[in-house]
Amino acid sequence: MKNYKKGLLGVMVLTAMSLMAAEERTIVVNTFADENGENSNNCSLREALVAAKKNAAYGGCSQGNTNITQQDIIQLDAGTYVLKHGELQPDSFVQIRGKSRDNYDKKHVLSGYYPAYEDIKTTIDAGSQSRLFNTSATFAALTLTDLALKNGQADYGGAILAGGDLTLNRAAILNSAATEAGGAIFNATQSGEKSLTIAGSLLQANQSKKGSVLAMDCIANFSSSKPNISITQSSMIKNGNSSSVSVLDFCGTASAKISTSTLAQNIASSANGALIKMVSEGNQLVGASSSLLLMNNTIVENDVYTALNYDNNGAKYLAYNVLAYNGRNIANAKSCRYKNNETPPDSIIIDAYVNALELGTEKCDLPKAALDQAVDIKKNLDVSSIAMSNILSNLMPSSEYNVFLPLYYPKPYAKGNDLINFSELGCGKSDGSEFILDQRGLERVVDGTLILNPDQRNLCEIGSVEMMNLTAADVDELKNISLINLVDGYQAKLDQLKKDVVNPDLSKFKIANQADVDQLELYLTSLKKNLKYRGIYFDPFKLALEAEKAADSAGNRTLKILNTDNYNVSVKTLGLGTDITVNSGVPTVVNLDPDSDLVCQWNADLKEIIIYRTGANTTVSGVQGYCAYTLTEKADPANPSAVLASSSGILKTEIQNLPPVAVADIYEINSSNNLSVRVNPLENDHDRGDGPDELVPAGKHIWHQNAEGKNIPIKFGTMPAGITWKAELSGPCPNAFARETCYGGTIEFTVKNNLSQFDYKIPYIVFDSDEQQSNETIITLKNTAKNTNTSSSGGGSIGVFGLIGLFGLAMMRRMRKS
Repeated sequence: MKNYKKGLLGVMVLTAMSLMAAEERTIVVNTFADENGENSNNCSLREALVAAKKNAAYGGCSQGNTNITQQDIIQLDAGTYVLKHGELQPDSFVQIRGKSRDNYDKKHVLSGYYPAYEDIKTTIDAGSQSRLFNTSATFAALTLTDLALKNGQADYGGAILAGGDLTLNRAAILNSAATEAGGAIFNATQSGEKSLTIAGSLLQANQSKKGSVLAMDCIANFSSSKPNISITQSSMIKNGNSSSVSVLDFCGTASAKISTSTLAQNIASSANGALIKMVSEGNQLVGASSSLLLMNNTIVENDVYTALNYDNNGAKYLAYNVLAYNGRNIANAKSCRYKNNETPPDSIIIDAYVNALELGTEKCDLPKAALDQAVDIKKNLDVSSIAMSNILSNLMPSSEYNVFLPLYYPKPYAKGNDLINFSELGCGKSDGSEFILDQRGLERVVDGTLILNPDQRNLCEIGSVEMMNLTAADVDELKNISLINLVDGYQAKLDQLKKDVVNPDLSKFKIANQADVDQLELYLTSLKKNLKYRGIYFDPFKLALEAEKAADSAGNRTLKILNTDNYNVSVKTLGLGTDITVNSGVPTVVNLDPDSDLVCQWNADLKEIIIYRTGANTTVSGVQGYCAYTLTEKADPANPSAVLASSSGILKTEIQNLPPVAVADIYEINSSNNLSVRVNPLENDHDRGDGPDELVPAGKHIWHQNAEGKNIPIKFGTMPAGITWKAELSGPCPNAFARETCYGGTIEFTVKNNLSQFDYKIPYIVFDSDEQQSNETIITLKNTAKNTNTSSSGGGSIGVFGLIGLFGLAMMRRMRKS
């Protein structure tokens, strides 16, 4: 989230630009009416699916993408599409998109950057007359994005009966029901392995006898079904009823993963109902190779007999879940139950660590071996004697503060007995783990070193929501980069943004792009005024974690955005040395250089920390420059008594010499100058990566010099044959080239043959005063001389080459006759 603006916005803009041509093939639905070919002026959703299947225009719809191997995209507008003619049956790979939930005219309430994320704007409503989508016969892959499906009704799969791959992205299924199974979705996987992916979605108020949210076929083509199910960053709220046996019902060889999600206030039978059921019963069998992974979920306040009902089949993995406070008004209710209330044997394949469980009151049946394994940093938290209100907020209703997904916030309680900063094991690691974001999309960062404030280190919270602590990052190996490239890069970005602002194809991003233009113009102006020779420019907010604001009157939480409006920045120069030690939070440089010329300073105009050396020296091997900086919350006038968070970080720096740049030159030679030219190759070459010439400290020169202090930085490569040359200055080259000669001053090149019509390319490099060599480039002697010996185009006269040619033909004829 901290790189939201630089990363996500940029990707979205680039994506929009790269898809411009593809958008022409998108099938755009332009009517809310449920038509089926009777009106050639309108394109309905039903007609769009037919056009996608046929790869041809139908009704008022365009042909879409005619490549049969590619998906068709069907675009809907904001509003409600009411189905009048029954369910929709996609027969090809389609993605149906609602009106985008991203609003680039506003900033995100959590990130402080564009775009804002808004509630779903497009709804498909079946009016309780039918289900909405059925792919059980076609096996078509279906992706639904930014859509709400509402009021579905059927025997199996109230909203969707899925026979092919199904993806719900930032979507919702609401108020749908099935008389038999799968109130929201029934997975009818009859053709091998199929996937069900639900991300950033809301499933609420769906009902069925079995699987009020999800149920599935257990057998596919006379063998165990193999659905792959992934539910991430989603909320399943208030589904089910008192006669239902389950909310999520898994069977077959299912591979199910539920992560960073909230499952709360769902209902099932008080006699035998389960929130999550994975138990073999009758002909509903759970395969030995099945698996269930629950990670970083908040599973509470479900009015069910059992929250997790499992048996000995398959593997289970539970980590960082709040799995407690369920069935509190139901006799013998449990959050974890082994089948038929038996004692779970140690032979079961199950891992359970860093969960909040009601262990002391026997409300969670887990194998003793699994619990004995979870010790020390892997331990589970026993919350059987802790009131839920002490460690969790009330269920927060859908709003922009929780990306429109009802959820719970963890609350601080007694340290070690709450859900906050509980452990670092397996959560948010930079090792490729897929579970690095919380339900709101905030990054779980637990690998910061925090040399000065180790107690402020962020660890992983138990549950779906991560709380943010202000953290100033420690940064190793900060190095200066080319200042000319830095300025030119920002200028190029600014120029492109200005073009984007007036580009009608990017009008959607105009306000966001204009805000970036305004900000970048100020930054670039300030940067040019504050260039330092071999300077390092560091944004102290870039790698930091923001502080979480106190809950507002409604209980909503936001972040204190990382900027100078919310935080003060202070910087201290520690000096040059070989290492750093910290005692009681006070840093000391080891082997401090008494003549240190390191400067670390905060520049309020630039809003960055600038690090440089006044003597322009580089950092020698084994030595680093050290700076300390501190971020401190600014006081909130509305809450003057609040404790202000503060965090400090260490910056380890290395000032390096950047190589000079040799720029290719082209010089004309012709008969008027006797194919000779006098040049100074250094005219275009420069060493401005270290800094503009005017910033070079007094007494320091730019180029390699000879014993007389004259610039001789040029080393030529292999000279082309046919030219002679002489240089005004010469002397030994530096470094490994000391046995070779370098040149400077005015250099004269002359072509030996004054009738030559060829160009000549002369390779060379240059050395700066620190003996760093540049890239190799080319001096091109461009020969503009004309050939005066070729035959004339008129008058009948003939040149010497023509005579030779005629003589050759005559000889050939004589030879043939002989």
